[in-house]
Amino acid sequence: MVKCVSWEVIGPGVMQRKEFNLPVIGSQEMLMRVNMVTICGTDPKIYEGKFKKTAFPIILGHEMSGTVAEIGEEASEMYKVSKGDRITVEPYIPCGHCNYCLSGYYQLCGYSRCYGVSISSSTYPHIWGAYGEYMYVAPGSLVHKLEKGIHDESGCFSSVLGNGFRFITTKARLKSQESVLVFGPGAIGLAAVIAARESGAGLIVVAGLSGKDEVNFSLAKKYGADYLIPVDKEDLVSRVREITGGEMLDVAVECSGALSAVEQGLSSLKPLGRFVIAGMNGSKKVPITTDDVVNKELVISGSLGQTGNVQQAMKVINKGKYELEKMVTHKFPLDEADKAIKYFMEGNPDCVRAAIVVK
Repeated sequence: MVKCVSWEVIGPGVMQRKEFNLPVIGSQEMLMRVNMVTICGTDPKIYEGKFKKTAFPIILGHEMSGTVAEIGEEASEMYKVSKGDRITVEPYIPCGHCNYCLSGYYQLCGYSRCYGVSISSSTYPHIWGAYGEYMYVAPGSLVHKLEKGIHDESGCFSSVLGNGFRFITTKARLKSQESVLVFGPGAIGLAAVIAARESGAGLIVVAGLSGKDEVNFSLAKKYGADYLIPVDKEDLVSRVREITGGEMLDVAVECSGALSAVEQGLSSLKPLGRFVIAGMNGSKKVPITTDDVVNKELVISGSLGQTGNVQQAMKVINKGKYELEKMVTHKFPLDEADKAIKYFMEGNPDCVRAAIVVK
């Protein structure tokens, strides 16, 4: 029996190497050889036992790129990929039958599973996350092919960029030449910048922190941001008013989880503006001035997951137009996966995304 090495979290803050038998692949199944996996902001929460959907033991990793190692006949026909093709797999495995799945909101499916997030490695065939040499790809998964010459890093960001397009196109319904404010230039904030630029935004403003976000700010500029505002040094609303000549902005996307960003975002919008909240703040209550929402007829939307937008993201990724690989600022070998997640959790200002390189 062929075995593979994975890193299994067996309890809060405890991760260890473990060998698993590779499964025999059926007609609708696939086995992916992991090339690279990036450490998402959710991974530390799972690692520390702070994510309610997770049951230990678990193998983390849901932002990945890899190579098809084995694939069943039906799966090959369905996904249009063959052994040896490079792919990326979306985190969610929809049930495909409930009302949420049928209406395109599969992230809300009560029966869905999520690679590296909600499937315990105690469940056969165990290798449900990408912190390892191989990952099992179940029937009903959402698989996308990477074109030749595209970096593995770019494949890892397929769902991240899918999030960005969901914020901008599905939730905010950005129109050509409209203006956008992005709070938080982390990976999903940078993805929102790219999505806004690709969707024809006329003006893109990014808010962050001086010092802490300098590397992220430089990437935001590279990806198409027009203005970078360090909110710890400048009054955001006043600066937006100055930039727009008093007109304010059409869309704001909150990716930071900062409590102050909600009120600032609402104050930065013009009448009929749209505010998309994607950053998680740990279930803290946020006071807002509802009169502003009423008087300006603002629309506030929440956004969870990248449902239906990864196809948009893959078109951009496979063109190689943006240097997405620049977001991976630190790389670790699989043997040091435990060091990788601890390093990422330290919040080093020069680290945008850390990646575990497997191949």
